Amino acid sequence: MANLVDVQRQAAALTFEEKEGLLAFLIHELPVPFAGVSDREILEREQEMDSASVELLSHEDFLSQVGRD
Repeated sequence: MANLVDVQRQAAALTFEEKEGLLAFLIHELPVPFAGVSDREILEREQEMDSASVELLSHEDFLSQVGRD
């Protein structure tokens, strides 16, 4: 099995198009980082804001309430 230095050396010798393909492959292989909020929750929060069923805070008010003004 090749070590990282060998892989880097081989990657450096690739054409631009091959490097693009390798990069796309590697990005696709990375796990999706957990952001802590699901897409569904984001949509629900947007609907709450659009329906005015929640009270919105300005950035300044938020910072003030968390003691970071």
